[in-house]
Amino acid sequence: MVRKKATITDVARESGVSISTVSYVMNGKRSISEETCEKVLEVARRLHYVPRDKVLAQELGLLPGRKHAPTKVIALSSPVHRYTDYTNYASFFFALAQRARRRGYDILLLMHEKGDEELIRVVDRHMVDGILLLDVLLEDSRADVAKELSLPVVSVGYPINTSGLWAVDLDFAGMGRESIDKLREYGHENVLIIGGIDTAYHDEANYLMRYRDSAIDYARCKGITTQFATLSEYNRESMERTLDDAFSRKNSPTALIWMGSSAGATILMEILHDRKMNVPEDISVLAACTYGVSHLAHPMDEIPMDPSKTCKRAVDVIVDVLEGKRTDKGTVELLPSAYISRGTVGKVVHR
Repeated sequence: MVRKKATITDVARESGVSISTVSYVMNGKRSISEETCEKVLEVARRLHYVPRDKVLAQELGLLPGRKHAPTKVIALSSPVHRYTDYTNYASFFFALAQRARRRGYDILLLMHEKGDEELIRVVDRHMVDGILLLDVLLEDSRADVAKELSLPVVSVGYPINTSGLWAVDLDFAGMGRESIDKLREYGHENVLIIGGIDTAYHDEANYLMRYRDSAIDYARCKGITTQFATLSEYNRESMERTLDDAFSRKNSPTALIWMGSSAGATILMEILHDRKMNVPEDISVLAACTYGVSHLAHPMDEIPMDPSKTCKRAVDVIVDVLEGKRTDKGTVELLPSAYISRGTVGKVVHR
């Protein structure tokens, strides 16, 4: 018995929506909720419905037995948070976009806070060939979703769950240990770590958490006392409170590690100057997990992030996977960091 060919009316009836809604789902000319889109496409596949436009049908995965043509597009999932530093964000985005372009791919930017839902949508609609993750948390729901996706996912960042993706990042734990070793070399035994904005730690931004935990644990092993503090805002009042608390203690710090934005670094150095605290004679200052402090009026010793190196590697990994050169899903590549001396870390002057 020959099966009757399904029509758009059949799809609408089975989906519980209007014919026009099915049409909009198919052609993408109007915004339809993701839930409705998924339901309509699931029904269309079950009924073996094929739109008249065969190119569109292929893009939506509605042509039986046909593989989807490569889009030459890579999705970049990068939800924006309250603590997002747009200077850093732009550096990573353009580094990824430039490398992708050189490798023959365009970037589709996904910025919705519900990044995991966006990943499912672009994969189901066959809009991209692969996915890059940016602004990665330690426990990132996108990493869990990656296990269920049919496309390769490469994370620019190191989440706890890497079984469904490839991960590329700087070795932030190693960076934490290197920071403590440098300060210890100059005789510092009491160190204040200012970690930037507090919400980044509530969300558990992966690189900040890995650096902080490594630096504090390693310092403890080496007999160095650390204080850790965050700011509620990048403003002078919040910074003043943090410094007042740290320097009011019995063993006040002789060295300070800054982990926030370049704007916050400027505020910090201005306050130290106003308090007539000479750097590095009165206090040593080291920036870590930062980007852009080299251009400030008062540049610091720094172990910086390296968007160019990290992003180039991440794009190269996903292209290798797409070309069939790699099948080692779950691999984590940690790239070495570099210490840059600018004269703000020195020997302890005993008080």
